[in-house]
Amino acid sequence: MRKLFFNALIYIGLIFLVVYLYQYDYLSIAALQVNPVKLVASTLLLWMGFLSSALSWQRALKIHGIVIPYKSALSSHGLSVFAKFIPGKIWVILGRASKVSLEGHSLKMTSFVSLKEQLVYIWLGLLLSLAIIFGPTGTHGLIALVLVLIIGLTLFNFSGWLRRLAEYLFQLIFKREFIIPPVTFAEALPMTRVILLYWALWSSGFYLFVSAISPSISPLVAFVFPLSVTLGLIAVIVPGGLGVREGIITLGLTTFGVPIELATTIAIAARLWFTSGEVFVFLAGFMASKTNYQVKS
Repeated sequence: MRKLFFNALIYIGLIFLVVYLYQYDYLSIAALQVNPVKLVASTLLLWMGFLSSALSWQRALKIHGIVIPYKSALSSHGLSVFAKFIPGKIWVILGRASKVSLEGHSLKMTSFVSLKEQLVYIWLGLLLSLAIIFGPTGTHGLIALVLVLIIGLTLFNFSGWLRRLAEYLFQLIFKREFIIPPVTFAEALPMTRVILLYWALWSSGFYLFVSAISPSISPLVAFVFPLSVTLGLIAVIVPGGLGVREGIITLGLTTFGVPIELATTIAIAARLWFTSGEVFVFLAGFMASKTNYQVKS
């Protein structure tokens, strides 16, 4: 049953990806003058970041006593990457957890680990965003929003009372018990090292991507990327952060002096650029799953 669920999740995620790319007109952007060397370099950094994100998933599982080879981590992480386009935001968390549970591990525990890793990932992304919002391009409204989110998520991750309040409110509203796993500093610290690695790879790749189109852009634009991704993830109603991420990138680029029309086009192109990384890790996960199957058989 779990295998059927995971396979269904893969196909549904792919369907939603195509639908949303078409709906938001990501398949027909205006032609851009691009530096091919910087574009290739940015894409390689992006893909390396995705491989590192699978390593982060493996490390998070290991911290909680679930030891799996990197191929299994890559398979479960890569094959479920498009589940984020399914409305609800929980499917990418459950997708990779359900895949790992097929190897004899508790689905409840793997789901908890998956959620914890995502919470630390968002928390670090918001912290990195401080580099841009406190710079000369920061706005009071954006600074206030990010600071509130950082404080709230820090308390939510590492303080028991706020987490228990959220559990109580969920049970009060939906009449169902909902357990939110605690995150300790002892767990977060080893996860932080790898998560920061792929944030660094992605952000550096984003800077090269933007500079391939707008050569005079400041390197600080790299920090627009974690801000856009984290705010897109927090916008729980919008699948995959579609529209939210592009809006933040457009706003960030305009504060660096990029004309609004070009900033909008770059933001849309950045979605396709990032999708290339998702396709890459999906195919890498697919090949890893086939390798694992051949070894087991």
